[in-house]
Amino acid sequence: MTISSVSTQYLGTVMLPAVTQAQSQLTTLEVESSTGQYADLGLQLGSQSGYELSLKNEYDQMQTLTTDNAIATTNLSTAQAALDSIRSGAQSALTSLTAMTAVSDDASTLQTLGSTSLQALIGSTNTASGQQYVFGGINSSAAPLTSYFSTPPSSAQTAVDQAFQTTFGFPPSSPLASSITTTALQSFLDGPFAAQFSGANWSSNWSSASSTNTTAEIAPGETITTSSNANQPGFQQLAQAYTMLNEFGGSALSQSAQQVLVTTAASLVTQGVSSMTTTEAEVGASLGQVTQANAAMSSQMTILQTQVGNLDDVDANSVATQLNTLTTQIETAYQITAKLQELSLAQYLPT
Repeated sequence: MTISSVSTQYLGTVMLPAVTQAQSQLTTLEVESSTGQYADLGLQLGSQSGYELSLKNEYDQMQTLTTDNAIATTNLSTAQAALDSIRSGAQSALTSLTAMTAVSDDASTLQTLGSTSLQALIGSTNTASGQQYVFGGINSSAAPLTSYFSTPPSSAQTAVDQAFQTTFGFPPSSPLASSITTTALQSFLDGPFAAQFSGANWSSNWSSASSTNTTAEIAPGETITTSSNANQPGFQQLAQAYTMLNEFGGSALSQSAQQVLVTTAASLVTQGVSSMTTTEAEVGASLGQVTQANAAMSSQMTILQTQVGNLDDVDANSVATQLNTLTTQIETAYQITAKLQELSLAQYLPT
């Protein structure tokens, strides 16, 4: 028969491994309770770790696109407001020109209308959103239109005056302008003058904008145009109309020649309004696409969050129960260990 001996020391230390393990579990549960997620996701997910990573990458991509779309939305909204201002100004100028066809107006009125309208057009076209000019195309760092009314005279103004001088042999301010026939004036306006607002002349003297618009990916696999540019026909048509009024409206042209000027300008403004309406509709369509993309991605991101949560998130109620149970067990173990360590054989020996 074998007699096993059990010492007080043995009884006091036998529970330490279990307590140590329980403390480790307690630390894990405390982390899960505070974060709401498993403390060791790799251990918990195992082979599903790759799937979870793909979900998170997809979510992060959409989050980045949504953030970038906020910039695109601001730029497009700014461009839309500027286009609306340009179109409204053109309609107002057209109303004034239409009224002038019926009555004899002082020449200075035409010049004032042209000067005011051209300044407003240049100002609105050079609208910026943050550090980007919204009508610069991909060249958004430079103001799209040069200042026509600069000192010394801008290259655009110099080119226009030179074209007039070359055609008629005297500057627009000369009294000899009264001798210009309606046919000669119309031929000049449709030919040498009109040439200043297209092609190389427009690029050299008027516009710094790129004809290539900016694009952006607004949703996975969906890319749209996110800007416009000052090389669109509407900008050229309105600049041409306002410039002819500013340059020749105050000259010594005969009344019949002035009528040609008014009629030609009115036709150009009408075309410009139509062109601006088309451009504004295109910008509005892009803005609508961004809004729709954001709404669709928001729904998808919610689904992705739910899927990731199903993988990562712990059952809060279950964790709370385990935490309370384990805490009670550890406290009980400490109490028992303390009692055992207080035991001494001396307490039972006769005195």
